Amino acid sequence: NPDTNSLLYRGYPVQELAATQPFDAVAYLLWNGDLPNETQLAELRAAERGHRALAANVKAAIDLLPLDAHPMDEARTAVSVIGASDTSGGSSVLDAAGSPEENLDRSIRLYAALPAIVAYGQRRRRGEDLIPPRDDLDYAANFLWMTFGEESDEIVVDAFNRSMILYAEHSFNASTFTARVIASTLSDLYSSVVGAIGA
Repeated sequence: NPDTNSLLYRGYPVQELAATQPFDAVAYLLWNGDLPNETQLAELRAAERGHRALAANVKAAIDLLPLDAHPMDEARTAVSVIGASDTSGGSSVLDAAGSPEENLDRSIRLYAALPAIVAYGQRRRRGEDLIPPRDDLDYAANFLWMTFGEESDEIVVDAFNRSMILYAEHSFNASTFTARVIASTLSDLYSSVVGAIGA
């Protein structure tokens, strides 16, 4: 918004969101067009927490990568494995592309899985074992837990939450453009995200 010199997410000034909202509420906003009420946020949190664990086949794929592989290469590979598993058995590209409802569910599951992917990649580069997620921690605190193996100070969790909010909407940069081009070919959501990560 040039009048207020503010970046807007679905009409909400980003500085307002970063000051008042948890990251999962902003994710909900971007997916649905408005901030969630308490029930909607609780439902999103329950769905996300049910898919936080790193799947065995995704961990195995990451373990095959060189330790000096770039973290974005790990993420790209992991998302591709998730996508191949989720869309397997589709009889056509349109089946794999999915309905809007299926793709929202896929988005939530991918949103839930990405912290485990990134955290495990960081830990394996340091010669450390996988740390399972905790469902008693919020999204930001759980990511920090899986990465460092200890609960982070509240101020660190808050700073990370705000940082994720500030980076959540990229407008029409190269990765967004790439994802849109791939989606426009009627490819699946995972291929679009893989392409976006590569871009």
